[in-house]
Parts: sequence; C-alpha cells; structure tokens
Amino acid sequence: MKPAALIDSNVIIAALAEAHEHHAPSVALFTGPRPAAFAIAAHSYAEAYSTLTRRGDHSPFRFSAEEAWAALDSLRAVTALVGLTPAQSVEAVRDYARGGGIGPRLYDRLIGEVAVAQGIPAVITWNTGHMRGLFPRLEVVTPVGFAATTG
Repeated sequence: MKPAALIDSNVIIAALAEAHEHHAPSVALFTGPRPAAFAIAAHSYAEAYSTLTRRGDHSPFRFSAEEAWAALDSLRAVTALVGLTPAQSVEAVRDYARGGGIGPRLYDRLIGEVAVAQGIPAVITWNTGHMRGLFPRLEVVTPVGFAATTG
C-alpha cells in the first residue's frame, strides 16, 4: 500500500518523547482507531536519534542509546522506510546551496525531496510554514490537521 504521508522527524520525536508538548496528537497518528499507512525518510531516524539522545543544557529528552533505538525501532515496525538515492541526495543539497539555503532547514528540504521522489502526496510536520515554503505543491499538515482530514 502506498503511504498516505511522510512523517517529519519533529513528529517522530514528539510521538516518542512523552515530555514533548505535541506528544498526544503525534502518537495518535500511530495508535488511533484507523492508523494510515505512513513512511519515514531514512535520514530522519538519524535526526530523531540525535535529538532524543542529545546531552547538555538544552537537551530536553536525554534518552539513552538503547531507549532511543528501541523507540525508533517501534516506529520502524509500523512504517515504510523510504529515501533518496545518493545522487538525489547530492542534488538536493546542491540545489539548497545554490538557492542560498543555510543551516538546519536543509533537513526539511531533504524530507520534502523524499516525499516528491517517492510520490507521497503529504508531509506531516509541526513546522508547516518551513515545509510549505520549500514545497508549495505538497500537502503539508500537522498531525491534528491530518487526523481531521482522515477521521
């Protein structure tokens, strides 16, 4: 079955971290009465793992390596893993740089590129403004917005 949407790493993090302000609506995507078929970009696992296990003053979650992997693996079991080819990855970064893109919005760009390359019509994210700005032709919704259109 073709995925209904690609899940952004910020939704993955919110779904896995009970302390996250968006935990309940994020986890509901995967546990609701009629969960949809979702995909996750392969590189989003690395981004989520890094955030969940980060240490320091601005590290809200502090999962151990084992906790983070187990949590991510639980989502891997119920989603499709998708990605870009190496050439597509290089081209996406090149295009981002040519357009003057800098910093971590590159990860939003890569997630959107995965959706486009895989023919996935929607991205579910808590950063709708960033993603819509990069990919105006994709449907970009929050978990709450997605639930409202499919419920």
